[in-house]
Amino acid sequence: MRALLLLLTLATPVRAQDAITADEFQAHVEGRTLTYGAPGQPPYGIEHYFPNRRVIWAFLGSDDCLEGTWHAKGPPESPAICFDYEDDLGPQCWRFFRDGDGLRAEFLGEGGGLTLYELKDEENGLVCGGVGV
Repeated sequence: MRALLLLLTLATPVRAQDAITADEFQAHVEGRTLTYGAPGQPPYGIEHYFPNRRVIWAFLGSDDCLEGTWHAKGPPESPAICFDYEDDLGPQCWRFFRDGDGLRAEFLGEGGGLTLYELKDEENGLVCGGVGV
């Protein structure tokens, strides 16, 4: 019987991890300033998340910031989180997943393939044009 259970367990496909919902994303990020990057690479960027789904983004090493908003797109149980910034490039959509205590983000736009990880919560916030956010 144990052999049969083991065989059934091994034969059952592993379910892919589901993206977090918009509510889960909001609960994780609101009021925080998060740095994102890829393993073994310099940090990519930093974003502060305000109430009402407002954000400010900056690439690391730049104090030029972009204001924007985010919204969920797609099925509520596994949505893309899309960011609209003031740069008029159109929505930048990502799918977010739990990764330990942080998040993993997979880019869904043109070119795709970019995966970023939450690296840390910036206690000192974000600096834009020499002014802290």
